[in-house]
Amino acid sequence: MDKIRNFFIDLAKFTLFSIESLRYIPKTMLKPYELFRNILSIGVMSVPVVTATGLFMGLILGLQLGNAMEAIIAGTAQYISGALSVSLVKEVGPVFTSLIVVSRVCSSVTAQIGTMKVTEQIDALKTFAVNPTSFLVTPRVLAGVISLPILGFISILASMMGAWLMLTIFYDIPTSAFIEIAQLPLKVKYIVESLAKMMIIGGFLLLVSTYCGFEAKNGAAGVGEATIRSVVISSFLVILLDYLLGAIFLIFTGGTL
Repeated sequence: MDKIRNFFIDLAKFTLFSIESLRYIPKTMLKPYELFRNILSIGVMSVPVVTATGLFMGLILGLQLGNAMEAIIAGTAQYISGALSVSLVKEVGPVFTSLIVVSRVCSSVTAQIGTMKVTEQIDALKTFAVNPTSFLVTPRVLAGVISLPILGFISILASMMGAWLMLTIFYDIPTSAFIEIAQLPLKVKYIVESLAKMMIIGGFLLLVSTYCGFEAKNGAAGVGEATIRSVVISSFLVILLDYLLGAIFLIFTGGTL
């Protein structure tokens, strides 16, 4: 019972924390220095790892799926590009990119804010009449909303390039055929769905990581526990939100693909 009660207490505190952080969005937009600084930290600095992981994911998918198709019916590896474009845009790209952001960004943000909390730097901000939520949370949340869709696009593009490379080298698929087949099943609503997913997930990930940082206590050990908690919750949240948002989009499109 205590765990259930603590869960709902945490949920209520997180909801109030989220509402308060959203209140300062206009102020952050009027003074965007912190926003740009966090976009650099969260988005730009994540580009190399997102590109590399996306490329290798495309290499793996192109090689293995192409081999599987060729083993069933010879000459069908070229049709993999169509399936890859839809799966990467709708599901694999947003989820994979979000998990990379969790491992690189969310852990770092929680550790930074948690360290500030246990060393009383956040109390010092209050002493100087600086609102901690406005200064530490809202810019990071907005940076997550802006950065994750861009990182997702880069990851999807890198994955498609990796798949193209494998299909071209091992199965002699012409580039023109790869591009043409990749475009056939792709629809504008898939791209809109993907962007919406990544914007919402990006905001939630940074809300969770900053909240866990603010809840850190008991010195260095507490910061470590808060960081672990942030990564675990964020990773689960990526999968949960992807499912819920996918179901919502399916309902609003009439249950059709």
